[in-house]
Amino acid sequence: MSGRLVVRDLRTPEEFIETTHVSKAAWGFAERAVSPASDLVAATHAGGLTAAAFLGGKMVGFVHGIPRTNLGEPCQHSHLLAVKPEAQGRGLSVKLKLHQRAWCLARGIRLVTWTYDPFLLKNAKLNIGHLRATARTFHPNFYGLMGGIYGDLPSDRFEVAWRLDDPVVVRAAAGEARPRPDASGLPIARSPRSLPSGRRLLLPFPAGAPGIYRTDHDGTLKERHRFAALVKPLFARGYEVTDVVVDSDGTHAYVLDRVG
Repeated sequence: MSGRLVVRDLRTPEEFIETTHVSKAAWGFAERAVSPASDLVAATHAGGLTAAAFLGGKMVGFVHGIPRTNLGEPCQHSHLLAVKPEAQGRGLSVKLKLHQRAWCLARGIRLVTWTYDPFLLKNAKLNIGHLRATARTFHPNFYGLMGGIYGDLPSDRFEVAWRLDDPVVVRAAAGEARPRPDASGLPIARSPRSLPSGRRLLLPFPAGAPGIYRTDHDGTLKERHRFAALVKPLFARGYEVTDVVVDSDGTHAYVLDRVG
């Protein structure tokens, strides 16, 4: 795909309808599982954000956020972020999130939240590694069974907090690279019966998602249960996800720091 890249808020009903096609292409959802364009129009009219990335005038990705009122401060909940498969790998997700950040800051909003599947390495790298959001909330089977790339597995989700004016986030938004943490020698959370208690630890998660959701359903379901049994008590003890690392052997793990 080629052409000039433009990221802007949506303007017409036709553009909102086009988001449904981007969603289906990105997630493999059936029509019933895609957010209707009318819902996005209404949420945007009520103070939300719907913006898209256009390459050569063609929509290839979009972000959608809604006002959140239950955290005691101005907040936007980023409900949808999708990029068509043929446009992935170009940094469009980052550009869409930075557009969202600028949009929120211009309106006095300094906190954005959203949920994502913690087994998706690409999402973890974007959310935790690149944008510098953190996670300390886990929602088991948040949406119920969703289909598409998620098959019939529980829709377990991390909820992340993106503090837009945090110095770490500000530096990341300016393009400053942050050295990856040295994970060598860190304690590893493997069993809920013997959780490590250091200030920093590693929480492994399986490689190969979402492909393994189709090829190894039973194994992935077992990993879902194992991961939940580890992360819930760790969050209860004051840990939060601050980074993600990939070892030389391809092993994936979250870096958790104890806060407070």
